[in-house]
Amino acid sequence: MPRSLRYAVLIPLSVLAFYVLFVLPDIDLGWPGGLAMLGAAWLVWYLLWSTMRESAAAAKTDESMATVSPGEQRAWIGLIFTAAILAYYALRGSQMVAADGSMAPEASAIGRHVGWLVVAWLVVMRVLRKRWRDTVEADERDRQIEARAGGWARGGLSVFVLALAVMFAFSPLDHLAWARPMAMSNLLMAGLIASCLLEYAVTGITYWHDRRGA
Repeated sequence: MPRSLRYAVLIPLSVLAFYVLFVLPDIDLGWPGGLAMLGAAWLVWYLLWSTMRESAAAAKTDESMATVSPGEQRAWIGLIFTAAILAYYALRGSQMVAADGSMAPEASAIGRHVGWLVVAWLVVMRVLRKRWRDTVEADERDRQIEARAGGWARGGLSVFVLALAVMFAFSPLDHLAWARPMAMSNLLMAGLIASCLLEYAVTGITYWHDRRGA
């Protein structure tokens, strides 16, 4: 099957697998059903990962194309996982807050799902580090790109904190009834994840722009 067709099939299936596993309310399918669903999702993600590796290998053999550096690979992978975590928070964060503003019973399951995403991220990065072992991982250009992306992330986080401060300073108290501990915890976590997302996005786009211009 051509790689373009595989991408057209596997990317929507990967998004669907993420939605079914992490966004839909928990449904008791028994351990066979749960195991089958988890296995199918990981199979789709593995096939997508294998297709991406094939594309990277093909790019290396094509002398007309600049290879993707380890720094750029880290950036795109980080962007994918932080986007998934942020989307998950946006879709299910409200379920973590009980009617009285405290932690809802669903918060434990939602936190466990976020933990699975982080573990999957760490596993992918560990596998890639073995592939990068014999390559130069960072040079002066990498450090400049990281510094620029870090500046964007700090700027974005500063704007987020400033916006919160202005909102709390000038909003009437009756408009801040929602700002209870658990809701504020989710909002602050979402802001932190969004700043990481911005950093990875700026890093990946900068690498990509430099590679296209090479």
